[in-house]
Order: sequence, then structure tokens, then C-alpha cells
Amino acid sequence: MALNGSSRHPQACEALTSMLSRNTLNPADITVLYRNYTSPEPPPIDLIRNPQFLELLVDSLFKVGVKINQEHKSKYIYLLGYAASVCEIPTKKGQPKGHRVLNKDELKATIIAIEKVHAICNVSRGSSELIADISTLYSCIRFPVVGVGVIRWVENTVTEPSYFKLCTESCPLHLALLDEVACVHASLHDQILRLLVRLFESKQDELEILVQLELKKMLLDRMVNLLARGCVVPVVKYISQCCTRGDTDISLIRYFVTEVLETVTHPYSSEFVQLFLPMVENEEITGSMRGEGDNDPVSEFIVHCKAHYTTL
Repeated sequence: MALNGSSRHPQACEALTSMLSRNTLNPADITVLYRNYTSPEPPPIDLIRNPQFLELLVDSLFKVGVKINQEHKSKYIYLLGYAASVCEIPTKKGQPKGHRVLNKDELKATIIAIEKVHAICNVSRGSSELIADISTLYSCIRFPVVGVGVIRWVENTVTEPSYFKLCTESCPLHLALLDEVACVHASLHDQILRLLVRLFESKQDELEILVQLELKKMLLDRMVNLLARGCVVPVVKYISQCCTRGDTDISLIRYFVTEVLETVTHPYSSEFVQLFLPMVENEEITGSMRGEGDNDPVSEFIVHCKAHYTTL
């Protein structure tokens, strides 16, 4: 902390260290940080960009049912908004040592977006109850910090054991929101994929077998959407691993291959071809999808790859 100039703000350092050591936030230390970051000479922004601290803030504001004292809630929101949106402009020659210029252009709008989405996420609601809030959620998701918060909220909600048992929609609104986050924030693709993989591999034994298959197809649709947004290799690599392990119903692999063939077009990267072509060539997966001649999507893909990727 001393290296980034934080040593000149011992109270802020002490408050942050106290919370990190306990791995929990408390109003007293949050108030100290808030006072420091609303002062004319705030501490360096890197101090509150500590990953552990940001995780704690996101959890406190976007997890269902977490209670924050109303008197202090605005301070939590301010600190998260500040860490996410304020940037320090490099000092110019001739300016005094330690002088920092802050760009706060996005701060107010970021705080408002966090406030709006926090109010929605903090109450447990089903998909049908969220319809009224959908336009608010979509407009606020464009802020990266809100995108992170929405992923955390969705994860917290859909991993509840009874969630899919009670769900009646073909695609729950919570998961449809992930499509929107994937659309506007490429940097969050990995987080979304981790959640989708976790759900895909989760046991849903209380559901009938056919319902389980439909659920997994819906999750594959979300993965294909992620692929269409640019997260190509990680998605295909995961399904390729499922295929190799042999622990995934072959109809699901076939469904994925069909959806991807309808989504992608050449030119393809060699890494994509190396991962995807073996699944397309697998008779067990695509045998029923091939027609006579080479006019079907499966045969066309294979012919194209053989012609253009001679090292395979």
C-alpha cells in the first residue's frame, strides 16, 4: 500500500486492512473509507480496487437477502461506483509530486445504475415478477460493474436447489440476462461460462429425465450465444472435453454441433477447427444429420475444413 501513495492515508489503510483480515465488511470501516474518498484529497483509487474488497462489496450489494443498514447503504454503493468508474489522469511535468487529477465523469451515472439494480436484486423474485424491471436491468447492464453484479445475483438465484424445479419458462429471465451481459461485456465471458458449466454439470435429480435434457439444451443455447459473441474456443473446448469424457448424453453433443453449424461461417481459426471438426466427423454424433451427397451442413463443414486446413 505504501508504494501507491496510500501511506499518506493511514486511516483508510487501517479500515481496509481491518475488513480484509476478517473477510467481512462493517459500517464503521466503510464510513472511514467513504469519508476519505469524498474528501478533497482522496487516497489513491488502487487502494479500494483490491480484488478481495471488490468481491465483498459486490456480494453485499447484489446477493439476494443480504441486509445492509439503510443509513450506510449509500456509502457501500458510492465506494463500489468510485472504484469502478473514477480514473486517475497521469500527472504532467511541472505538477507537484503526489498531485493527482481525477476523472469522475462516469461516477454519478454508475452510482445511479448500481442503486437501481441493487433495489431489484436485493429482493427474491421469480422470472414473471422481473418483467416489469427488464428495461431498467438492460439499460443498467451496460455499466461493467453492474454486469458483474448481475452475474453474481443470477448465480446466487439459479443455484438454489429448487430454482429449476419451480421454473416454468423455456428460458428463465435470469439466464436471458446473461445473454445481454455477454453481448455488451466481452471481459465477463469467462465468468458467464463458468456459471453455465456449473449449471450444466449440476445434479437435477428431482426433474424428470426429459425435463433435465431440455434444461441442458437451454444451457447449451446460452453457451452458443456466448460463442456467437466471441467466446468461441473456451466454449467449444468445454463441449469437446464433455465428448471425450463420455459423460454427456450424445443427443446433447449433437444438439450443440447442430446449433454451432447454424451459427458460424468460414473463415475459421485453426484452433476452432481442431476442436470442433472431430465432433462433426464423429458418426455417432452427426451420422443422422448427414444427407446424400455433400449438401448438408455437416458434409459442407467437413469438406471445407479438409480443403483449407491440410495440417489436420
